[in-house]
Amino acid sequence: MVKILKIKRIENFGIFRNFEWDNELAYLQNNKKEIYNFKKINIFYGRNYSGKTSLSKIIRSLETKNISSKYENPEFEICLEHNKTIKQSELDSFSYPIYVYNSDFVKENLKFIYDDSQDIESFSVTLGDDNQKVLNRIQALNDKLGTDKQDAETGIYLSIKEKQKNLNKATNVCSDKQKELDKLLLDRATKSEDSIRKQPEKYGDQNYTITKLKEKDIPKVLKTTYKSLDKNQRYSYEKLILQVEKEAPNKIPSFTINYQTIIKLVKEILNTQIGKSKKIEELVNNGHLNKWVEEGMHHHEKRNTCAFCSNSITNERLEALRNHFDEESTKLKKGIIKCIEYLEEEKASMTVNIDVNAFYENFHPELNELKTELSRLLQSQIQSSDMLISYLTKKQEQLFSVLEFSPPADYSEEIRKKLEQIENIRQKHIELTTNLNHQKKVAKDHLRLNNVYNFLKDINYINKLAEIEKLKATIPPLENQLELYIKEKDRILNEIKLEENKLKSEREACNRINEILQHDFGHNALSLEAKELDDSQNKIIKFEIKRNGIKAHNLSEGECSLIAFCYFLAKIQDDLEQDKNPIIWIDDPICSLDSNHIFFIFSLIQERICKNKKYKQLFISTHSLEFLKYLKQLQGIDKDSKIANKKIKEENRNSSYYLIERNDHISTIKRMPLYLSKFVTEFNFLFEKIYKCATVKSIDDSNYDLFYNFGNHARKFLEIYTFYKFPSPSYGTTQVLKSFWGDDLYVFMTDRVHNEYSHLCGVLERGELIIDAPEMKKSAIAIIKKVQEDINQYNALLESIDIEIPDDSLYPKEV
Repeated sequence: MVKILKIKRIENFGIFRNFEWDNELAYLQNNKKEIYNFKKINIFYGRNYSGKTSLSKIIRSLETKNISSKYENPEFEICLEHNKTIKQSELDSFSYPIYVYNSDFVKENLKFIYDDSQDIESFSVTLGDDNQKVLNRIQALNDKLGTDKQDAETGIYLSIKEKQKNLNKATNVCSDKQKELDKLLLDRATKSEDSIRKQPEKYGDQNYTITKLKEKDIPKVLKTTYKSLDKNQRYSYEKLILQVEKEAPNKIPSFTINYQTIIKLVKEILNTQIGKSKKIEELVNNGHLNKWVEEGMHHHEKRNTCAFCSNSITNERLEALRNHFDEESTKLKKGIIKCIEYLEEEKASMTVNIDVNAFYENFHPELNELKTELSRLLQSQIQSSDMLISYLTKKQEQLFSVLEFSPPADYSEEIRKKLEQIENIRQKHIELTTNLNHQKKVAKDHLRLNNVYNFLKDINYINKLAEIEKLKATIPPLENQLELYIKEKDRILNEIKLEENKLKSEREACNRINEILQHDFGHNALSLEAKELDDSQNKIIKFEIKRNGIKAHNLSEGECSLIAFCYFLAKIQDDLEQDKNPIIWIDDPICSLDSNHIFFIFSLIQERICKNKKYKQLFISTHSLEFLKYLKQLQGIDKDSKIANKKIKEENRNSSYYLIERNDHISTIKRMPLYLSKFVTEFNFLFEKIYKCATVKSIDDSNYDLFYNFGNHARKFLEIYTFYKFPSPSYGTTQVLKSFWGDDLYVFMTDRVHNEYSHLCGVLERGELIIDAPEMKKSAIAIIKKVQEDINQYNALLESIDIEIPDDSLYPKEV
């Protein structure tokens, strides 16, 4: 069961703007703020164009699940029982039976009223014949379907609830796991301080997003071909991204020594043997002596005495020495010297200066390794050259001997390879300078992917993903099971509808409408007839209005209202009879009806709706005080004594009364004053206006109408009041007023105020002046004091306008 408590808020809906129920309908009870909410029966009174139909359209949206497009950005909120609310965007969630009678209902269902070329939409009602088999079948289907009452579901509805619960649980668990993983990914991508987005100088993308992480980078690092960076690679890339552009390093020198040729030459020298004929044997056998004598020969070329011992040197001895140191020996000596000098020069050239700092830092590790290796090879090559020099020096000392030779190691080829490797690095340096920005981007990409790879490894991404996929796999079977139950529910509902259609008839609906319409107090001449229209595919039945058996045209407004309301009552009759307890809202059903038919409409509501009390709530709005008077007599509505009795708590009342007021272009809803809700006479209304005029402290925009309308209010009040005292037509106006006032001065003064301000004809200049408020207030106070002479009547009038005696500033002190 659902009960509407209040329309909590209305914005931009017709004439309602920024309406707040709790602000307009709050009241004090036992010094505690309470809210005047809807009850079982709710009556609205408001003049035409005050907003009654707008309210009905809000409630009808619960029935149609639709709001007219003519409203721009409409908003409303309806409070229901059990702390539930319905907003304009949640209409589909309201499933309780509700029926609204208003102009939209008439336009949609009774098009004939607005266009006599159209017919009336048909509907079917339950037949009264014996259809027990069909009813038994419907009951069996309903038993299988079960009930969808909240927290008390049975049958298919219970199965759907359980499957939906299981599905929601599985979906939520999967969603939570996905959210947990997405949060980790989001933190890594953008949120945390060490996220990829916040380090564009290292990872190269200041617009990095979780989408790029999930759709681009993660798939790359999960490929089997991806290899993460080792320590050296990471260091190299980190250095590269910080690198500034450098000039090309100096060209690396080449190693051109043909060391094998030198070894061959040294070997030849060592194997050279000078002829021993004419040689001095002692010198041949003693190399040091031979060298000493050879050097002495240069100092004795033009002497014949020895510079050392002063002995004479014979010609024979000189000839022997010349033969010993002949041209062949000299040539060999020169060759040895030349070879030694060559080796010394090459040794001096075996230094290669590689400036590692001239290269980009990412090349430094490899360059330092090559430089160390090159230095070692050059040193080894120098040592080999020293060994050759030592062989040649020994040959110098043993010029006439053949010396054994063991060639030293040759490192020249290895040196050339190292130099080529260094040169290759130099070329890479030059190439990197040309493509430095591109290389930096590549380096950042590598570093970012390596970051992603290690991050996925740290959070155990593969296992988390597998767990989510496993959870996802449990959802489709649950969805399929739920779908099967929903299909079964829909199948049963369709079958129930088909069975129910066997019990219903459009013609019976016509009979019901005609039964209401042709009541003795209704309209005997009008009737509805079910008419089948031609359609090759479907059976289409419409209702046609007839007057005295002939299709009716040019219906009066009163006839239209009568037919429309009878149609509405017949349409809701099944729900009332089948104890579905619908909510019913009736908006001003007595438009253009005479007094007899107004009472007839009231009687229909009483008989068809209120008598058996099979409705959840009833709402009726009207612009007619006459109809409002009848509505106070509805079965189930609070009696007059209960309305005025403040000892009864508001929540214990059965009915509520509301006044819809329009101020300029904005309407509001207020609690109906007692003079309308309890008494419903113009006499009470006029008394309240005069009382307010007499007690107002200052005139402003909120109450100026009291003074502008005072002349009419006072004149009409006095006419009614004095007529009760002097009902004979023989009394003239002046005589009646004199009898009422008992003072000629009062008669003339008050009559002037009342007549001149209610009739400007003859005193036209009065209409050109501002109202004299003090003069009117004096007149209003005089009327109140005169009424107070019958204190019991005065007390009753105060009660009718909801004024407590202690709160009455004009109340006689002597009473």
